[in-house]
Amino acid sequence: MTEKLHPYTEELKSALNEMATLDLLIAKANLAKELQLTKPTFAEGVTTLSGLFNPEIDNSLQKQGKKFQPVNISIPSDPTLITGANMTGKTVLLKSIALAQTLAQFGFHVPASSAEIAPVDRIILCTTDEQDELSGLSSFAAEMTRLNKMTKHIKNGECLLVLIDELARTTNPTEGKAIVAGVLNFLSEHKVSSLITTHYTIDTPCRKLRVKGFRLKDKNVKITIHNINNYIDYTLEESEENQVPHEAIYIAEILGISDDLLQRIKSHLND
Repeated sequence: MTEKLHPYTEELKSALNEMATLDLLIAKANLAKELQLTKPTFAEGVTTLSGLFNPEIDNSLQKQGKKFQPVNISIPSDPTLITGANMTGKTVLLKSIALAQTLAQFGFHVPASSAEIAPVDRIILCTTDEQDELSGLSSFAAEMTRLNKMTKHIKNGECLLVLIDELARTTNPTEGKAIVAGVLNFLSEHKVSSLITTHYTIDTPCRKLRVKGFRLKDKNVKITIHNINNYIDYTLEESEENQVPHEAIYIAEILGISDDLLQRIKSHLND
C-alpha cells in the first residue's frame, strides 16, 4: 500500500493541508455564528471598537438571566488614561480589547458589533495581579519588570498595544502617581497606542476617559453584591477632569458594611 501511494506523496500532503484549512475555516465560522462575532477591517493608526463585549462573561451573565453591556472605544496612537469607581468594568475592558486585537490578528472574527483594528507587533497586557510566586517576585516587582520589557520593545521600534490595569497600585500614592505620570510621558513621546486604568488623580496632559459608573443614588433601594452590576453604567465618556471618582465608601455603604465601621472610615476622610 505504501509503495503504491508513494508517487502521490505531494498530492496527499496538499490534500491534507487543504482539509486542515477547510476544517479551521469551518470552526472559525461556527465560532463566529455561536458567539455572534463580527468580521473586522484593518485600519491605520486608530483602533475603533463598537459594541465590544467579552464572550466568556456575556455567556455567564446570560445563564443568570442578565445582559452584558457592550461598550464603544477608540484607541489612537497616544496614551489614554481611564478612571472609574471600583467594580465598573475597567479590568474586563482591557482584557476584552486584548482579546479582540488578538483574534483579529489571527484571522478570527471579533466580539463587537463593528471593529476597525490597527495591527501591532505585540500586545502587552498587565492586569491587577502581576505577582509571580514561582520566580519570587512581588506584584510591584513583577509589574516593574514588565514595564522595563515594554520600554525595550518600544525602543527597538516595535509597534505595541499597551494595556495596563491600575498601574503602580501596590505602592504608596505619592510614588504611584509619579510612576503613572512618567509612563504616560514615555508612551506619549513614543506615540504608543495604550490604555492605562487608575484610581490616582493624574495631572499629566493626555486623553482621559471615565466610566460613567453608578446610575442610582437612592440608598433606599436594596442593592447587594448579587445585583450591584444592574445599577452600573459601563459607558465610557470623555473627561476633562483630573479628579478621579470618589465612590469607594458609597459602594461599601450600599453593600451593607456596618454603620459603626463606616462612621470610623468617614471620620478619616479629611485627615
